[in-house]
Amino acid sequence: MARILLLGCGGLGRKLAQQLLTAGHRVVAIKRSAPPALVPGLDVIVADITLQSAMDKLPVDVDQVVVLLAPAQRNENAYRQLYHRGLQNVLGHFASAGVEPHWLLVSSTSVYAQCSGEWVDEDSPAQASCFNGRALLEAEQDLWAHSDKSTVLRFSGIYGPGRESLLRRVRDGVPVQDDPPYYTNRIHEADCVGILCFLIARRVAAKPLEKLYLASDSAPAPLAEVALWLSQTMDCRPPAKLGDSTHKNSNKRCSNRKLLALGYALRYPTYRQGYSELLGTA
Repeated sequence: MARILLLGCGGLGRKLAQQLLTAGHRVVAIKRSAPPALVPGLDVIVADITLQSAMDKLPVDVDQVVVLLAPAQRNENAYRQLYHRGLQNVLGHFASAGVEPHWLLVSSTSVYAQCSGEWVDEDSPAQASCFNGRALLEAEQDLWAHSDKSTVLRFSGIYGPGRESLLRRVRDGVPVQDDPPYYTNRIHEADCVGILCFLIARRVAAKPLEKLYLASDSAPAPLAEVALWLSQTMDCRPPAKLGDSTHKNSNKRCSNRKLLALGYALRYPTYRQGYSELLGTA
């Protein structure tokens, strides 16, 4: 059994907490505000990590810290406050206590600036062009500078129950980029939780982890292809196709080879399996 601290506990964090508790771990979560629903067995501490005065509330007698931060607003200041100031406060709190747990930071493939449909992996240069990607990249570097006992996990676009924006856009007939193709990457929320549990289980078993893993499904695909398949599956009009790219900063294909080579088996290896279940057509 491990003592695990979740730094942030939104929808993904609550699902992760449930799995970790079921596996017999002791789990404490830090949240900016009280959760809408309690997870049985989960200890929740309400604290704003951007405030130095809140650090006394954070326990340090833990083996594992999972960083699952989510800014309250989608703007540059909110991202920097949380991912830089907040994370620095927490890292300093543990350093002052002389405690070195293993750190697992949930990041994003938005740290990549590649935009010509090229493949990216853990060895590809990360030079984020968007403010959220820059904030995440800085958080990654802050964590690696703080401790060599740290792993970063970069998720691509997460979908699943309650994360259905693409379905709504297809139903509403929002036009999609077609020529040149705009490649998209996604991962089902259940696999996000599964991968986090998989990596934590390896760490608890004293098996080595590398400093970085890219987590995406096995089927990067052009948006027009995905939208056409969804429209056919939902029996609605296919969205119109655009010929001039409106996604110049995010057109890439994400490789998951390192994670699969480590032994993780995707529950939803392509968008077809994931969306079929989501739409009740599996």
